[in-house]
Amino acid sequence: MNYRKFFIKVLFPFYYTTLKKSNVVEKVTQANQRLSWTQDELKSYQWQQLTKLLHFCWHNVPYYKRVWQSVGIESVEQIDSLEKFSTLPVLTKQDVMTYYDELVPACNKATNIKKSTGGSTGQPFHFELNMASHEERLAIAWRGYGEVGADLGTKAVYLWGTSLGNVSAFRQLKESLYHRFFNNYMLNSFEMNNSNIDEYVKRINKIKPDAMVSYVNPLVELAKYIIANKIKMHQPNTIVTGAEALYEHQRELIEKAFNCPVHNTYGCREVMLISSECKKQQGLHINIDQLVVETLVDGKSVVEESGDISITDLTNYGMPLIRYLNGDCATLSNDTCDCGNPLPMMNSVDGRKLDIIKCPNGQLLPGELFPHMFKDFTWIAKFQVVQTELESINVKIVLNAQSTSPDFEPIEKIINKYSEGSLAIKFDIVDDIPLTPSGKRRVTVCKV
Repeated sequence: MNYRKFFIKVLFPFYYTTLKKSNVVEKVTQANQRLSWTQDELKSYQWQQLTKLLHFCWHNVPYYKRVWQSVGIESVEQIDSLEKFSTLPVLTKQDVMTYYDELVPACNKATNIKKSTGGSTGQPFHFELNMASHEERLAIAWRGYGEVGADLGTKAVYLWGTSLGNVSAFRQLKESLYHRFFNNYMLNSFEMNNSNIDEYVKRINKIKPDAMVSYVNPLVELAKYIIANKIKMHQPNTIVTGAEALYEHQRELIEKAFNCPVHNTYGCREVMLISSECKKQQGLHINIDQLVVETLVDGKSVVEESGDISITDLTNYGMPLIRYLNGDCATLSNDTCDCGNPLPMMNSVDGRKLDIIKCPNGQLLPGELFPHMFKDFTWIAKFQVVQTELESINVKIVLNAQSTSPDFEPIEKIINKYSEGSLAIKFDIVDDIPLTPSGKRRVTVCKV
């Protein structure tokens, strides 16, 4: 019996059920079983879970009862369909920060798990969840990874961010043992740079993982280095990316370097895994048995067009997030996937709402425009587009080592084409573009 099978059958149940007295093992089994249901059965289950949560919020979460009453809801029984649900007020990050205490039910306050996220803007955001919700999130995440071959116990390299700041030796040891127990090898993406990138390549080749899990941009940098130096790499069975948007040209680059399929995932710290690709790579399956995911344009639910993502976590009774706007945009689909997975589809994650560049003439330039444009300019190592006022943008560029005379005119022409010449464009050559506090690189920053 190999380690993965031994882990799933023996070690994993012993650790969580016997030692931790947790329900995680049972929840993993249940989550996987739900993939044998029809989509109608999943939607029925979703509605049952949502109805339970709404009743709980009405009676236990002061914020929701007050806000729903303000729009004419006199009884929770009035919210009797998803159509009616979609008319409820949305919840913003600012709402959470302003009315934090009103959103935490008194019955769970003492036992809640408290979490924080730096967010793409670097502004700390705090929230809470109950233990049962934490267990459900783990189960859904492992199910999604398992669908593409990165399941529990699989020998995997994680090119991921690790704990920041002064971490005690005990905590470092504890985290190291936990990762090795799961057969995971952690490579700190925050510390990877031009001077040590070869060590990361050698480490991966030494470990010979069956799977890799990574932030997108560090993996792209690694792939570029491998291809440029014609390095023969160990071939994993699968690569899973997350935390950042994955563009098709980036997928092609990574697949070329590692000679294996790359599968994208989408999530946020507030709810963990929202959707993930299957082996067909035809879109992302939405975890509707844990979440209600909507996309909104001017407050109205839409499908087959990009909109602001609204998420309702069906499992978090510690601090319920109902129609919560996480700041991202996506396109939902009416299509079904022929892979056999009944979960409905998300065509694409379209970036953060803050990533959209605005023009004085009313045009909106999606963040995806810029990676697709800049990939064709080989003299550019890194870039970032920053907008601090409506009339102009600042394009920051890090040159490749061999570049000496950059030509900005072709870039200016392309931007002028899409903005209809309404934007003033300033170019700055910089030494580096820093990551956000959460270890990601934002390609566009709109402060307007």
